[in-house]
Amino acid sequence: MADQENKPRRPFKLPSWLKGVLVAVAIVAAGGLGYALRPVLDPSVQQVPSSFTKVLATYNSIQEKYYKKTSSKTLANGAISGMMASLGDQFSTYLENDEKSSLDSTISASFGGIGATVQQTSSHLEVASLQAGSPSQKAGMKVGDQLVKVNGKSVEKSGVNAAVSKIRGKIGTTVTVTVRRDGKLLKLTMKRAKITTDTVTTSLAPADKSVGILTITSFSEPTAKQFKAGVKALRKQGAKKFIVDLRGNPGGLLEDALQIGSMGLKNGQTIVKVQDRSGATQVYTAGKQYDHGFKVKEPLAVLIDGDSASASEILAGAWNESRGVPLIGETSYGKGTVQNVAQISKNAEVKLTVAKWLTPNGNWINKKGLAPTIKTSYPAWAQIQGFSTSKMKLGDESADVHSLQISLQAAGQTIPEANGYFGPTTQTAVKNFQTQQGLPATGETDVATIQALIKLLSGKLAQNDNAISSAVTYLQKH
Repeated sequence: MADQENKPRRPFKLPSWLKGVLVAVAIVAAGGLGYALRPVLDPSVQQVPSSFTKVLATYNSIQEKYYKKTSSKTLANGAISGMMASLGDQFSTYLENDEKSSLDSTISASFGGIGATVQQTSSHLEVASLQAGSPSQKAGMKVGDQLVKVNGKSVEKSGVNAAVSKIRGKIGTTVTVTVRRDGKLLKLTMKRAKITTDTVTTSLAPADKSVGILTITSFSEPTAKQFKAGVKALRKQGAKKFIVDLRGNPGGLLEDALQIGSMGLKNGQTIVKVQDRSGATQVYTAGKQYDHGFKVKEPLAVLIDGDSASASEILAGAWNESRGVPLIGETSYGKGTVQNVAQISKNAEVKLTVAKWLTPNGNWINKKGLAPTIKTSYPAWAQIQGFSTSKMKLGDESADVHSLQISLQAAGQTIPEANGYFGPTTQTAVKNFQTQQGLPATGETDVATIQALIKLLSGKLAQNDNAISSAVTYLQKH
């Protein structure tokens, strides 16, 4: 595996808030860096070295003499966390309870939910879509329903993420969602089911319908199957060439990267090399053991950015060095180490760096990243890091106000200078934007205003994607 926690944000990369405004109910977000190996169960205990007598002596001392009663579990967790921290490796961590569950859900790309997506409108939370055969559809939920309560508690003033966290839960448990439809309140009770996340989405390039676009958001257990299905679907729609968009993809399971990598290479070509601490190197090559005979022989282009990491870089590097596929965008993150997971109890596991990986040509891209063949950048307004608050008003001065000003400028509002100060000019721009969006023209931002701004800019970015345009141009010539 390659880690998804504690990933430092790089400046000037596309913020996730611009990549879409819909949040799937009960989806577990996969932030940070991805994994390169499947989790493994390793409960074995090696012989304890003599130096650990100090650890046991400290434990006994605390238990016998500390002025407060302390549980052995707390002390054990502290010892484990301390050992992991002593490695000085941000990708080696101790995970317990919710953190472990989040990791497991990310790897499996599944969760306990109701199979609906929710979006924030100007005045309420609204059901945006329903999965076929999902608990939400079976219970009678409809697109356009307004979310009012979850298990009897109001979510009308909650953000999307807060509402989602209340709806998701353990598979098989029951949740009651109250919705407003045609002025009437309806209680819908449903049993949470296993919902599989779409880690691959497809579309045809707006400028050339013969070019199919496959966007991979992470490498999880269903990703390779979803990629294969996506290629087949795009072929039926007339696609003759493909763009594989790995921007913002934090990585994931090595197995799925190997399968997809093999699909784009001839049998025997190198996908990746994994080197352990002794220097022993295992070379992974394309073949039926990974792709089961399914190949993508059409011309390819791969999109990367500073948030493309780990398994994303494995795939990009494999196709670039073994097949000559161009990398378009910005330099990738540079995550060249491999982690696996050892489950040490029912609710805890240790994620540990066990090796480093090399590209087919033997390059270690750790902290360097993959350089793009064709460099393209996001517009300046798409490089802001997002907002830490939705509430801004006259007299405020902050980085959020600066981001707001740049966003309003991109939305067509007149602000001479983005200086981070919410003055009268910014207030007027906010009022004008709110009026255009059919919102109360208060001159102060709120959740609805920021959501409307994000939605507008997301649409604008989709229509002005320099990397997609460059990739289409390249593929038209090759």
